[in-house]
Formats: sequence, structure tokens, C-alpha cells
Amino acid sequence: MTKEAQQLPTHYGSISPSTPVYQQLESDSSDQSHNNNNHHQTNLYNCGAPLLIHDLKENIKEEIEVIKEEMDTLAHAHFVLSEQAIVDTDRLHHIPAAGTATIPSEVANMTKNLIGGGVLSLSGGIALYANSPTAIVSAILWVVLLGAVFGYFCLLIGKACDMSLSGTYRECWERTVGHRGGLGVAVASTVDPLIGIFANASILSQSLQLILQGIDIHLNVTECLLLITFLALLPLCLMKNLDALAPFSALGMASVLCALGCMTFRYLDGSYLPDGQFYNDIPINMRPSFGTSSRPFSMDALPFVCMVYTSFDMHYNSPRFYAELKDASIPRFGQVVGYSFGITAAIYFSIAAVGFLTFGANSDSYILNNYSTRDSLATLSRITIGLCSLVSYPLNFIGVRDNCLDILGITDEVDTDAKLNLFTILLLSIMTLASCFVTDLGLINSAGGGATATFVCFVFPGLMFREAMKKHGRGPKWESSFATTLMILGAVMGCVGVYVSTALA
Repeated sequence: MTKEAQQLPTHYGSISPSTPVYQQLESDSSDQSHNNNNHHQTNLYNCGAPLLIHDLKENIKEEIEVIKEEMDTLAHAHFVLSEQAIVDTDRLHHIPAAGTATIPSEVANMTKNLIGGGVLSLSGGIALYANSPTAIVSAILWVVLLGAVFGYFCLLIGKACDMSLSGTYRECWERTVGHRGGLGVAVASTVDPLIGIFANASILSQSLQLILQGIDIHLNVTECLLLITFLALLPLCLMKNLDALAPFSALGMASVLCALGCMTFRYLDGSYLPDGQFYNDIPINMRPSFGTSSRPFSMDALPFVCMVYTSFDMHYNSPRFYAELKDASIPRFGQVVGYSFGITAAIYFSIAAVGFLTFGANSDSYILNNYSTRDSLATLSRITIGLCSLVSYPLNFIGVRDNCLDILGITDEVDTDAKLNLFTILLLSIMTLASCFVTDLGLINSAGGGATATFVCFVFPGLMFREAMKKHGRGPKWESSFATTLMILGAVMGCVGVYVSTALA
């Protein structure tokens, strides 16, 4: 094959070694290489070379036009694949298997996720703004109202995940809002279980102190915390596999229901009235005290509001619940959310009301502190609540530890069991030291938990839903404005509540 024939762009038109054009050019070029004179040029002309060259030029022109059209298609609006189509197509490779959880099982799991020992601070929250028994009416209204609002924002997260085809909270944020603010989400996801650590430490130390007093062993709260950290929390946090704790995850709801039953029984039998069997066992500042004051819509009520915020905080797990629901859809997920938050609200205002009606203005931030150490029902409640906190502590701790490694960017460096154990001991020591100074369960829930819940349950979901509506436009347009308004109101109340709680402390 001659040099001229090799240089021909064979991808143009139908030119190939088997085509007449190619063969003719090959023949002509070969003749030219042997006889470089005008006679062969004349023969080339006589063989129809001008016509063949003309056809070749036309083929090349047609191919150039096709390429130009394809480039224009890619560069302009004729490109039919939209950005969302690309996202959705890519997402198909990452969507987990369809959920299998039924609505009843989802309701049970979500309710279990919502209910925890922190609810035992609600009675003390009412005492911050009232001493009148009638204050339970306003407390019930606050719990029901906030339960509905928090449930709505949980549903909004489900809607945002449905529109953005997301399976986790962080993924939903990145697919709606983008990567900006990702650090804030990471920090919030770290602080959320950190508040749980402080709350569990407070419950454990105070419960152990009262249980030991019942057998005439007297230790202060700090000593109890150090004892339980060394004997129980450290071994649990050093465990490589926490699956063994999974069967005890339901203990949280059971322990709270146990406490509610015991508290209700003691309220009805009058054991803590002035002539009751346990009245003289408790300090004067823990005995029942009532008056006529109630300021349910004043600034003094905001710490209680923040405690309720913390009690309804489970929104970081909302995407998981939506993904695990069988035949997942917004109406079905709405049923799950409605039943779960409704049941939880009923349990919450029952505990808050029974505790406050028993002790009034002297209701402690950890209501079980008000009960006598000789009260067997109260002791049972302390044991069950303590076991619940003991199981929850390492779960929260592992979340904080892993997030700290990620935020600090040292995950790859802590690559051996020895290094991980060393980091665990160091972090647990810091957490324990901090817990020695932060013992007020009410303050932990109202200030710390209120701040976290404000962002995780209001601000982030509101922004994700608004951006999802902008990109996908599903649902009524007014809902985006409505959700944004609620987000702003919830954030303002939360921030002011945190400030008031801190000031009161």
C-alpha cells in the first residue's frame, strides 16, 4: 500500500481498501510514483480522478457537518438527558434493596428510637415555669403541638429522600443542598450522640448513687460515675462488636414504661403526700410543693420546650426508616410517623404530668431523684433506666468516636486495634471528665439537646426539603413556604430556649 493511500482517513464515508475510490487512488498513486510526468497526470484525469476526488470531498463535508451537529447537540439544549436524569440513572446503581418492614414493625421501631431516659426530665421542666397543678394542661398542649411539628419534619425528610433518591441523612443533604455545609451536618451528627453520652452518664451516676443509698452505701455522684466508668463503660466501649447489645435495644421503651407505671401507682396511692409512708424519707427540697403560679407562654417555659425538642429527636434516622419500609411511599410513611409520634407524645405527657402532680414545684430534673431510696418501685425503675443507659452509652460513644476520627482526618492513621483502643481510652477519659461537671439532666436536654435538635430536626430538614422542591417540583408549592416558616419559628424558639436554659443554670 502506498504512502498516499495510508494517509487517507478511512473512517470518512464508505472509503476502505475495498472501495472503487480507494482502489483507484491506490492505482493512480502507484503510477505516479513510477512515472512522475504530465503523461500520467493526464491518465489520472482521463480515468475520472476529478469525479472521484469530488465525491471524496463531498463525503468529508458531510461527515464534518454531522460532527458539528453532534457538538451542538451536546453543547445546547437539544441534549435530552437533563441533570436529574443523569443523577437518577446513576442513583439506580446505589439504591438498596426494597424495604421489607411492615407499618406495625416500623411504628414499634420508630417509637423505640424516640423514647429514652431523657423523658424523665420533663416534670422538672414544668416546674421551671409553674407550681400550679393546672400547668399540666399547658404541658400536654406543648408536647402534643411539638410532637405534631417534629413528626411533620420527619415526614419532610422522607419526602426529600423520595425526591432525591437518597438513603441516608448525609446523602440527602448532598443530593439536595450540595456539599456546602457538609461539615455542619457532620458536626451535628457528632454532637447528637455526644448529648446522649452526657445524658446517659448523668442517669447512670444518679441512679447508682440512689441504689447504693438503699443498701446504706454513700457515694457522691462523681465517685459513682468513675466507678461505673471503670467497671462497665470502659469494657463496653472497648468491645469490637456491639451486636451482642442489640437484643437489649428494646429495653429503653420498656424501662420508661416501667417507670411510668411505678410513678402512676405512687401518685394514686398517695405515698408521697404529707401523711404518706415515704414523705419523711425525702429531703425538704424534694417534697411535694404546689401553688397557683403558671406561665406556660413566657420565656420561662422555653427550657421545657427544648427538653421536648430533645425527646422527639430521632430525625437523623428518618431516611433509614423510609428506606426499610415495605412498598415505601409518602402516604405509608406518613402513617408510620403519625402513629409513632402520637404514641410517644402520649407517653411523654403522661410521665411529665404524673411526676409534676406528685411533687409540683420541687420536681427534680431527674424525677426519680424525688422518690425515696426505700421505695422498691422507684428502685426497680432506677435499675431498669440504669440498664437502658448502660446499653445506650457505648452505642452513642462509638458514633462520637467514629465521627471524631473522620472530622480530624485520622481514620487511616488509627489502623490497628492498639491505636484504636488508645484513642478510645483517651476520648472516654475526656467524656467522663466533662460528665463530672455536667450532671444536670434537665440542663443537658434543654441546652445541649435543644441546640442539636434545632439543627438536626428543623434547620437541616427544612433546607433539604426546600432545595428538593426547587429541583424536582413535586407537591404543592405552598408547602415549601410553609415548611420554611415552621423551620424559622422552630429555630428561633430553640435558640432562645438554649439561651434561657444556660442563663438559668
